[in-house]
Amino acid sequence: MFQLWRLVLLCSLLAGTSASLLDNLGKDVLRKLKTGLEQGLDNLDSTLQTIFQQLKTDFTLPQESNTSEDVLNTEETKNLLEEFISGIFQVVYRLTGVKISDLHILDITLEATSDSSANVKIPITAHINVKLPVLGEIVDLALNLILQFSVSVETDDQTGVSRVVVEECSNDQHSISLTVLGRRIGVLREVVNFAVNLVNEVLSLVTHYELCPVVRGLLESLDAEYVKNRIGELWEAQQGQ
Repeated sequence: MFQLWRLVLLCSLLAGTSASLLDNLGKDVLRKLKTGLEQGLDNLDSTLQTIFQQLKTDFTLPQESNTSEDVLNTEETKNLLEEFISGIFQVVYRLTGVKISDLHILDITLEATSDSSANVKIPITAHINVKLPVLGEIVDLALNLILQFSVSVETDDQTGVSRVVVEECSNDQHSISLTVLGRRIGVLREVVNFAVNLVNEVLSLVTHYELCPVVRGLLESLDAEYVKNRIGELWEAQQGQ
């Protein structure tokens, strides 16, 4: 059966107005998302704050018996982080119609860039389904997202106290890769391209305003002396190669 939205889009395409229709729909979706981000997604879902506090406790605990990579890659920490990020995306789905599920965090890596700084990379995979008003279900996508942070340890000259410092969040510190998983019958290429571009916009906003600040705060709560020692060990090992 030929669905109504396809008929509308086909007529719009023939009339040269489909791009305008899609553009207006995209703007409406992003407007709702930005409003939610400005309010704070944890205000829309109180469980997010609870999970975040559990994560921060795990990151703040003494780490004498672990390497910093072990701390980041423990099963409990990764499960909590997956649960937290999945919770963020559940709120995003309610706001946008972009459903992100089956989320997995792969091994988190720490790579020394000097004897006192390092890059932390957090690779994330997920499945994305886009379902929008009027259009219905448009496309399924596979997501590969890499969050990257520059971490260093600074020591106060007067007090001698060290702390972990993580660079400010920027738009170019994450990598988003989307793969279309087949095409739904009758869905126009223009609509598929619209959906992919919309998902990119949604992910960029959520990463910049939610994921990056949260992970940055968690990394800054790591034990400074141990992170400093771990970075030094990695740097020495790299120089010896």
